Parts: sequence; structure tokens; C-alpha cells
Amino acid sequence: MLMQIVVTGAAGTLGSKLWPLLEAAPWCSGATGIDIRPRPEGSRHGSIVADLRDPNDQRWIALVEAADAVVHFATLDPAPASSWASATAAIDMTANLLAHAGRRRPCRFIFASSNHAMGGYKDLPIPGDGKLRMGTEPRAGTRFFLGGGAYSRGAAYGASKLLGERVVGAMAAASGGLLSGVSLRIGYCQRGENRPATLLGSGGGPPQAWHGQPEADQRRDLTWFRNMWLSDGDFRRLLEAALTAETRAWPGPAIVVNGVSANTGMAWDLDEARRWIGYVPQDDVWAGLAGTD
Repeated sequence: MLMQIVVTGAAGTLGSKLWPLLEAAPWCSGATGIDIRPRPEGSRHGSIVADLRDPNDQRWIALVEAADAVVHFATLDPAPASSWASATAAIDMTANLLAHAGRRRPCRFIFASSNHAMGGYKDLPIPGDGKLRMGTEPRAGTRFFLGGGAYSRGAAYGASKLLGERVVGAMAAASGGLLSGVSLRIGYCQRGENRPATLLGSGGGPPQAWHGQPEADQRRDLTWFRNMWLSDGDFRRLLEAALTAETRAWPGPAIVVNGVSANTGMAWDLDEARRWIGYVPQDDVWAGLAGTD
């Protein structure tokens, strides 16, 4: 089936990594990016500048209502320590999109959730068999060391992702079968080259801010963030699987799956992603780090 796809946050880190897939995919008949700034030129696909916080902006509404799939990356502030104001704006954008996706035609809604929806488990015991799954009790927010003994928890960002997952599920359930949803708990996917050797124990924050943290905590945090690495290749495999998967094996009209690479020893369960969308990751952060530490 050919798909017309809308990508929000198209000029950002994840949007930029997705475009090579859409340019080459035989199942993508066309794609349009939406962002508050224009995408670079040179793509066969189009883009518009629009603000998804405006629920009456017909520039994006018409595109979303005509789409076979929406990939929603856009957020006001992608920083894990962003404010509650940014988090509520992000929820507004997600709700505005879901008011129109699947309204006139069947639509697959891909929501870029985050590992931060479960980030509290960095510092808490992981329950059960040591795996984080769709059904694991959420722990939104990740505890960050700021230097000088001070810590901060990115609860607002994690909570906005968790609530976004719930809104996708509710709207899919109410759509009468027109809307199917996949929320991807995206791991640590760095802008640019995205190599295992450049992953930071600060989760992407400035490394100098972590000076003074106890050494045992530094080792634990570095392992946590490395284990959620998502390579660029696996990112595209994940998105292709989420966009094209049949829903027959799903437990409901919307699912939540982990979006990380096949990192040895990690807590992030990938069995659900394999079963429900056919995601087959090929990279492992520890293989990439062999001989570098």
C-alpha cells in the first residue's frame, strides 16, 4: 500500500534522520514535513512552516486529514529538563494533531515518546524479571546530576511523553478503527554521527556538569544511557516497521514499544516490538564500544 506521510518536527534531529528512509521507500508515495522552521532544500518531498499549537491553522490541518500516516516528532523543547510550560505545549500539539488524524481516512499515528517515560527506573529497582515493557508501571522523569551535589529530575518532559501515549491510545480506541497508533519510546539517538563512543553519562547534557558526582553513580548512569542507544540504522528500521506493520497481532488499536538497539544486557524489552511491528534491530552499543573503554 502506498502511503502519504506527514512528519512533524521535520527539521529536527529525528525528522532529519527519517527523510533518507522516506526518499527511498517504495511504499512512500509522498511526504510533507511540518516545522516552525523550513527544512533544507534538496528533497523530492515538500514541507511547510506552521505552528501545531494553533488548533485552527488550516495549513497543517488539511495535510493531516489527508494523510495515511503521521509521524509526530515535534515538541516545543526536546531537552529532558524542559519546563512544565514546554511540556503542556507539547501535549497541546499532540492533542491538536489527533483531533484530525484518521478523521476522514484510515491513518497510522506514530508518536515519538521517550525513554524518559520510564526514566525513574535509572535509580529504582526494575520490577519483575528486570525488563521494561508496555505494561510496566511508568516512572516518568530521569534524575540528572547538575554539579556541586545538586540534582534535577526531568519530570515534565517524561510526563508529557507518558500522557501523549495515553492520548494516542484513547483517540485510537474512539476512532472506530480509522486510527491506529504506535508510541515509540525512543532511546538515546544523538544528533549527527550518533556513535557509541560519544554517548555521555549525562544523557546528552554538558559533561562538565557531572564533575563531582560520586564515581559509582557515574558508572551506573553511563551504563544506563549506553543501554538505551538507538543507532541511526535501527532508528530507520524501527520507523519503517511502525509505519508498515499490520495490526492483527496487536493487543489493542494502539501500542507502546521500546525504540532502542539490540544492546546486550539492557532492561528495555524488545520482544513486544518484534512481535507487534516486526522490528529487527541489528546494532549493539557494546559491540560498537569494544576496545574503546
